[in-house]
Amino acid sequence: MQKPPAYDPIDEKFWDEQDLRSEIERVFKLCADCRLCNKFCGSFPKLFDAVDSYCTAEKYAEVEITKFKPEDVNIVVDLCFQCKLCNINCPYTPGDHEWAIDFPRLMARAKAQEVKKHGVSLQDRMLGNPDLIGKVASWTAPMANWANESKIHRRFMEGALGIHKDKKLPPFAWKTFASRFRSAWKNPDGEPVAKVAFFFTCFVNYNQPGIGMDTLEVMARNKVDVAFAYERCCGMPLWHNGDMAGATAAARKNVASLLPHVNAGRTIIATNPTCSQMLRVEYPRLLGTEEAKAVAARTSDTTEFLAILASQGKLNCDFKTSAGKIAYHMPCHLRAQNIGYKTRDVLSLLPDTKVEVIEACSGHDGTWAMKKENFEASLRWGGRAFREITNVEPDVACSDCPLAAMQIQQGTGRHPLNPVEILAKSYRGEPIIGVDRPSPIHTGMAEHRRDCAAGKSQVG
Repeated sequence: MQKPPAYDPIDEKFWDEQDLRSEIERVFKLCADCRLCNKFCGSFPKLFDAVDSYCTAEKYAEVEITKFKPEDVNIVVDLCFQCKLCNINCPYTPGDHEWAIDFPRLMARAKAQEVKKHGVSLQDRMLGNPDLIGKVASWTAPMANWANESKIHRRFMEGALGIHKDKKLPPFAWKTFASRFRSAWKNPDGEPVAKVAFFFTCFVNYNQPGIGMDTLEVMARNKVDVAFAYERCCGMPLWHNGDMAGATAAARKNVASLLPHVNAGRTIIATNPTCSQMLRVEYPRLLGTEEAKAVAARTSDTTEFLAILASQGKLNCDFKTSAGKIAYHMPCHLRAQNIGYKTRDVLSLLPDTKVEVIEACSGHDGTWAMKKENFEASLRWGGRAFREITNVEPDVACSDCPLAAMQIQQGTGRHPLNPVEILAKSYRGEPIIGVDRPSPIHTGMAEHRRDCAAGKSQVG
């Protein structure tokens, strides 16, 4: 019986260079024989080109992966942006077939060994610490947002940090969601319908606190008891860029802070599918502990949680306004969790609303699309999603992933709303119209003036 591949960092073979090379040769040969995944990312075309370059007319059928040079392997690894679509579509994955192919994990393993050998680059150290960036930028949000729109500053960022000068970056909020949560949230009176711990993610905390506020409103209207549960970034930027030591430290810290909520019977909800995937899928593999498995078992995406309430007849369906036709982009990392079409099902509860599901990668994938060497390719790989959203001619576009939404806006000019934004608007009776988001240059100062005029925010 074939030994299982060493795809988890807690397996000592994970760090064995010779074992990695053997696994690369095994998987590359199987993938070269199949070629099903050529359309998902740049890794596979480069892999197959390299395979073909080592074949001769006389021995074309013999796939000689052993001839691959390190640079042949490295380019395949570098072009993988961990969308997981190859794994979703592969018929030979672990548990389904004895070949046990997990191409994204093989790429992550190769990148981790490279980082362990050569260290983490300055670019990846910066992009891997969104909490630090968010804290600094939030103190001077209007200035930070202006700088992110300044052509001169963007050229400097491209030269110093390798962030493409044309990549749309998220605006920073002058007031974090954490500070708004503490001042605005009041748990419902009486017996709650359910209890959750809100892991609201670094993006919501520093960039789009409005998503968090709308989540609180939706929970309040459904009499859900909400506990503050954000300790730090989930660690996906670290994991994605091969810093397994950093990702493991993030996992350990978050598991320690989330476990008391799990022991208290709360469901952990996360507003970003990438973050819920880290908590639910990667943490047990990074740590291998019962505590990590317990946290994973109680983690849910926000609309997945609402769909469960709906299935139990507990969801407040007093929706007042229609969203018309929604082009719903289903993020790759949500598809990878295999939870079904929960967002579509919940949004379909709105009156006179039709949801068209777009199952195509946006091409953003964490920090990959921000890098100058990947930006243009990211727009090509997101092209199918952009076209399908445009062809639907929707009244509003929607995505569970805030980063995918930003990429879709870059590719189409249309900013997708988050599902909870749509639900909150419908509960309030507001029109649900897909409009472009205002320029980030003005966002921080506008929020500051609005909050000062209205006093502290209220929920529910």
